[in-house]
Amino acid sequence: MKQIFLLAMMMFAAHSWANMHLAPPDFNTDTGRAVFIDMTDAHHNIVFDGFKRRAVATTTIKFIQKNEGMPIFDLVPVPTSVQIDGEEVEQRLTSLPDNASSVRVVQKVLPPGEYTLTVVNRIKENVRFSLFRNVHAGFWIRDLKSRMFWEQYLPVNLEFDQHARSMDVEFKGRKVHNQVIHANGTVTKTGDNKWRIEYPAWYTVSAPYFHTMRKGARRTKYFTLKSIDGRDIPATVYTFFPWSVNKYAEEMKRVFVELENDYGPWPHDVSIAYGAGFGGMEHAGATMTSFAALDHEMLHSYFAKGVLPINGNSGWIDEAIASWRDNGYFRSSVPGAPANLAGRGDYARNTNSQAYEYGRNFLGYLDFLLQDKGGLKPFLRGYFQAYKYTLVSTEHFINNLEFFSGLELKQLFIDNVYTPTPGRKAHQHDVNPMHPEMSRAKLRSLL
Repeated sequence: MKQIFLLAMMMFAAHSWANMHLAPPDFNTDTGRAVFIDMTDAHHNIVFDGFKRRAVATTTIKFIQKNEGMPIFDLVPVPTSVQIDGEEVEQRLTSLPDNASSVRVVQKVLPPGEYTLTVVNRIKENVRFSLFRNVHAGFWIRDLKSRMFWEQYLPVNLEFDQHARSMDVEFKGRKVHNQVIHANGTVTKTGDNKWRIEYPAWYTVSAPYFHTMRKGARRTKYFTLKSIDGRDIPATVYTFFPWSVNKYAEEMKRVFVELENDYGPWPHDVSIAYGAGFGGMEHAGATMTSFAALDHEMLHSYFAKGVLPINGNSGWIDEAIASWRDNGYFRSSVPGAPANLAGRGDYARNTNSQAYEYGRNFLGYLDFLLQDKGGLKPFLRGYFQAYKYTLVSTEHFINNLEFFSGLELKQLFIDNVYTPTPGRKAHQHDVNPMHPEMSRAKLRSLL
């Protein structure tokens, strides 16, 4: 195992984030063939105008198109303008072949090549303007339903793509905007009411964190976490309920030490926690969370936003790991009930909510099978260290687990993570306390 992990790390050093081999298959529509693209750089320019009470984003994306056809991107709000290399083009909201989700398809056939996509859109989701023209905005995400990553706010690619991303943010409507920006990228003040955020190039559409508010709107604590590799990690905790900020900070410190001991140095340059008192959702090195879910979400900075899922059929892995940890890394002599966690088709974009219970039980059984290797946790540590900042699939997970264990496990996975639960309807949805259902009104109230 050590040899293959060292090889993987050498391969990672030369990795250029060209992930088109991980994209779903191109597909035909009634207006032509839709093709997935490789975004290489995205720049978002967002103007929050407190006087006009609106937020407008202009996004410029450089992309490479491998196959002839109509390029695919996604954006939930209807764009007001879409251009390819400066030429206005039409786009259409199009169902994916399995009807599990939708994407936007540019209605222009392009030959293979390099292009620039420019999109203008209003941002209405999770943006609020006060009577005094103050701006509160948070790009919250969810993973149990489709199209709820950054496509809610800005034009993006699907989860398979990793690329450089920067964001210029400007505030208008007041002479001076005393804004606070929390982000898991490099934040630079570029003007009186302007900021730039540069996110790491290995991020996917579910990794960036962005939250802005009036200065002083939340009780905030800044401190430093000392990593086992010698780095000083800037940490930020801010809370919806002012009296809980120290409680969150102490818990972050405790869990930080635990996770570094289990899986290695913290894989991010920051650690941010918004103690909202509700919910729980992970970003890379950051989370908006309840206190009960904080340790769960921090674990996701290793599995979910350290090693990242390719698509919805891969998302069960990190939720199963986090839930297995929540339940004390238990060992079980039986695999539990089967569930279709990983076999829902090439276009699945959301994590199957059964991963919490069914996935964690299955990992408990894998731990039982791997007793002579020290259990499952040594494998997970090595797996993370080898594939940090890269995308993984269920098949990739199986292959590495077989190499580590010396066991033939494919049929076991077929029987337990590719098989629908007996007597369960396909649309049934499990609610987990770490990721509870939150209405649009509730998410907006946390701004």
